[in-house]
Amino acid sequence: MNSYVNRVRSLLLLLLLVIIAGCASSPAIAQPTSTVVSSVPSAIPTLALAATAPPAPPTPTPAPPTATPEPPTATPEPPPPTPEVISGHLALVRGSLTERPFAVMLDNHPKAYPQSGMDNAVIVFEALAEFGITRYMAIFAPGISPELATIGPVRSARPYYVEWAKAFSSVYTHAGGSPEGLLLAETSVEIINNDALKGVSSRYFWRSSERAAPHNLYTSSANIAAFAASRNVETPDLSEIGFLFKPEAPADQRPASQNLRYFFIYRESYVGWSYDPATNDYLYFRAGRPHVDATTGEQLRFKNLVLMEVPEAPIPGDPKGRIEQQVIGEGKARIFRDGTMVEATWRKGAGFAQLRFYAADGSEILMNPGAVWIAAIPSMDNLTVEGGV
Repeated sequence: MNSYVNRVRSLLLLLLLVIIAGCASSPAIAQPTSTVVSSVPSAIPTLALAATAPPAPPTPTPAPPTATPEPPTATPEPPPPTPEVISGHLALVRGSLTERPFAVMLDNHPKAYPQSGMDNAVIVFEALAEFGITRYMAIFAPGISPELATIGPVRSARPYYVEWAKAFSSVYTHAGGSPEGLLLAETSVEIINNDALKGVSSRYFWRSSERAAPHNLYTSSANIAAFAASRNVETPDLSEIGFLFKPEAPADQRPASQNLRYFFIYRESYVGWSYDPATNDYLYFRAGRPHVDATTGEQLRFKNLVLMEVPEAPIPGDPKGRIEQQVIGEGKARIFRDGTMVEATWRKGAGFAQLRFYAADGSEILMNPGAVWIAAIPSMDNLTVEGGV
């Protein structure tokens, strides 16, 4: 009995050892864990991933930062001269006007000579009227030009003078005019039209008994100012009117002499200017004789001379031989100052647009402190220059 039991126990023990050995050789069952595992096994090569994964959207190339555009570099205007440079000179400095200037038409017929007032103008224009006779337009600036008791003889308007006068927003003072000149003067909003032959203006003029009509009509600074005030017209922006100025050349840099002469139609009817290095002025000669002012008896002298080439032609069918001149646009110019000559270009637009003068490099030409004489001649071939620089 005992042997039987021992045999059974041995079999059971042997069976248990077999079971234990089999369990030791079976694969273990992976137990779940809480660790997050990447969806792409690290053992997979990158190229294989690229082949099987959907293509990634292209990465946009960032645009270069947009630079804030710099404003175009403007040619700086030269600083205005110091008060010491301008002091004592009849200089119409840009931006200095506070009231409308006076633009007065002046007679240049032989019976009108000598005229009164031009030696106190800040600017004088000289151009043909008809039959080879020229006419002047003198610009007087309140607060710069002195008060003048006598200005004249006053003469008639022409359309090209009106165009120049419009740029100054002036009180345009004249006695009648050509049909074209009158129409333009009466319809131009840029000016106050002061026509001596109109009833509204006539009391601001008088006739001199010392000369024969029509070469005896005069006015004054006070009369023109009173007429302008009576019209009660708003003063426009005057800040663009005038020139830019520079200091005069030192005495040791001035040439010993310079002379120039020009004519309009007839060579024998010429205008002459002679440079004085001591004063740095140009002295005016008419028909070879000093051109003087009737009131002061002094010869006219200017710091700056400007010659403009302006096309002109007779007005078809005009019974009095009047001409037209193209003063809107641009053309050749020559500027004389300090005994030197500067080649230039003149430019002017319509209406309020200013008459400006430019050097070859495009810069605006600076004037010497003082008055400016502007002559409009048909051709630069009519100009002769001797000496100077």
